[in-house]
Amino acid sequence: MNEHPSFPPQKPAVWNWYIAYCVAMALIYLACAAMGITLLAVDPQLLEMEPMEAKIQGAVLLAVGAVFTVPFAIAPLMPRKPWSWIYGLVLICIGLTSCCCMIASIPMLIYWLKPETKAFFGKA
Repeated sequence: MNEHPSFPPQKPAVWNWYIAYCVAMALIYLACAAMGITLLAVDPQLLEMEPMEAKIQGAVLLAVGAVFTVPFAIAPLMPRKPWSWIYGLVLICIGLTSCCCMIASIPMLIYWLKPETKAFFGKA
């Protein structure tokens, strides 16, 4: 019996947008971390801030930037597995928490949930 060779699913159009989104978000969070380091390193008097205010804002920016840079930076490098589709879904949903990112996240979420994107990741 002749069987047709199974072809890998075609790359969905949302994939390129997802990669651009992840790179942009990684750069934004990297900038947050850099700003946090700056606030911690620079004399608060130069920034016209109270010392405690500069330390708290610097620590928060550094923490948030450091925590979120890595997941977004490694996302495009993930293997095409069902768990990677879920990982991408979580990253897209993180973008839904910001008014600025909703513009990109909502359409991306709609296309991410389509069967062809799920098939691309081997998710039935």
